Amino acid sequence: MRNTKKYSVKRDELQKITLSENQVKFFKTIRNNTITFAQGPAGSSKTFTACYSALWLLAEKKIKQIILVKPIQEAGGERLGFLPGDMAEKVDPYMESYFSNFAKIIGKSAVEFMLNTEDIIIKPLAYMRGAGYDNALIIIDEAQNMDYKALMMAITRIGYDSKIVVTGDISQYDIRKNNVALPKFIELMADIPNVSSFKFEKTDIVRNPILIEITDRYEKWKLEKNL
Repeated sequence: MRNTKKYSVKRDELQKITLSENQVKFFKTIRNNTITFAQGPAGSSKTFTACYSALWLLAEKKIKQIILVKPIQEAGGERLGFLPGDMAEKVDPYMESYFSNFAKIIGKSAVEFMLNTEDIIIKPLAYMRGAGYDNALIIIDEAQNMDYKALMMAITRIGYDSKIVVTGDISQYDIRKNNVALPKFIELMADIPNVSSFKFEKTDIVRNPILIEITDRYEKWKLEKNL
């Protein structure tokens, strides 16, 4: 049975997390806009800062729920086959990046509690059509694996007093290059009030420092090969 007692996110708890200068800028962009797009290389804290922002908005009672969305696209064309269990168990492996980032901020047990109380909801992209979410922050991660129709469908799920954050790394797509919609979609939505975009750079990578050199070399190779 679902627990109806809500987890109370405390601002004091969130203030213990130290954000970089660009993370603070991204956080403020999310707070000040209805729809925020973010691009950047792997490890540049796009998802972490989006998760942090969601918890802060909960603490401020600006929203009532966090909706986590990600296209179920296996990396590099890998096929994992049938996954046993109910819907949550099937999509959990794809949502691990969300869970680990929330756990860094408030701890694993709190995340599990919020999933049980539906303060945090997992929503596979394929199950969003026809839905609408009020008083929520919707985070759409790995958006480089979405085409124009999928992006439009997901963004139009926004309801009253809600926000959407769309993140992606266009260098790591697992769909056809011509179908990667995120950069052009951002251009298409430019100049709409309360829609903003943010870009993290290689210097924002907070994982192993070697990733900066690897990312730089990979991007140069792709440019030379016109990939």
